[in-house]
Amino acid sequence: MKHDTLVRKLDERTTLHVSTFKLSSWALETSASALAVLRSGGVVLANSRWHAMGRARGPWRRYAEGRVQGPEYASLRDVAAAEAEAVLAQGMGPHVTRYQQTRGTDPQVLEVRSEAVTPSAMRQVLVLARDITAQARDEEELVHARATLMERAQLRALGELAAGIAHDLRNTLNAMRLRLEMLQRDAIPLTERGQHHMDALARIVSDAGARVGRLQDFSRQKTDTHVEQVQLLDVVRDAVDIARGGIEHRHPKGAPAPHLDVVLPEQLPLVAGSAMELRYVLINLLINARDAMPQGGTIRVRAARVAKAVRLTVEDEGTGIPEEHLSDIFRAFFTTKGDKGTGLGLSMAHGVVTRAGGTLTAANRPEGGAVFTLSFPALKPPARRKGRRPARG
Repeated sequence: MKHDTLVRKLDERTTLHVSTFKLSSWALETSASALAVLRSGGVVLANSRWHAMGRARGPWRRYAEGRVQGPEYASLRDVAAAEAEAVLAQGMGPHVTRYQQTRGTDPQVLEVRSEAVTPSAMRQVLVLARDITAQARDEEELVHARATLMERAQLRALGELAAGIAHDLRNTLNAMRLRLEMLQRDAIPLTERGQHHMDALARIVSDAGARVGRLQDFSRQKTDTHVEQVQLLDVVRDAVDIARGGIEHRHPKGAPAPHLDVVLPEQLPLVAGSAMELRYVLINLLINARDAMPQGGTIRVRAARVAKAVRLTVEDEGTGIPEEHLSDIFRAFFTTKGDKGTGLGLSMAHGVVTRAGGTLTAANRPEGGAVFTLSFPALKPPARRKGRRPARG
């Protein structure tokens, strides 16, 4: 019995020695990297670089495509043991995985290469770890640069396309405006409701013409915009009036119609901006709120003065915004609607509000659904001129 045990131990030591000898040339070539041999989950051989790197604090998680995922490992030894177990269990060849620290402002990134160096029965695996923090950072910057170039190319192509479309649309809108002016000039008797629809249609055509003008400016890469003193109460009322029909009367069959709940104060300070553009922003937010509620619900619009600002909120009871998308929601060409969205609506809305000196933010409601908040600096009311005293006789 003792003889058999001694023979087995000698065999194990010989196997380890032979394997180590076979790997010695590779170890010398990669002396700057951390090298270890694992057997049955334990480290049986390691170089000094491995011991130095092993002192880096975890936890570590797998890192791919700029994201961390999978379980956490407290130390480099735990990472190596998990990689060795995966190699032996799956019987695969060389396996390379990246890991990142999940703590600190400048986390370290490791590239871990593992390979079985003896038959699976011996359970002996070579693990090579390399610090690639700088390389990973460079790769991320390269990906970001490529995405930026792609975005610019898309914007340039869109601008060229917009120039041609805007020209044709402007001709069509001018013809529609001319017909409307003729109808109004001919004084055709209209009911009060009919006149209301006629005025709304004229306003829509006028806004559409202005939007086409902005589209042409975009295609010419102009950034100037007309700034005026705007009463947001009028903007909200007009936008709700225009969008109400598309919200309350257009919904999937069998689904309840969305409901608009608008509560406005009697008075608000004026803000700087473009009434036409801000009306477009609000219409876009209302339509997005409708699309986010396929099963119906209430869209709430509220406005108030908060300190030295005017705040406007649009809330819905829909599906909300995935947390991982909140930081990208206003980025050009980003959309959660798939083929049904262009990814430009919220991006352009954000640009309009920013040019007006305000902010546009998105968040999820605790009760469910999303809330978009617009905030603008309130303009100071004009100083009243003191009346002249009557001249003395």
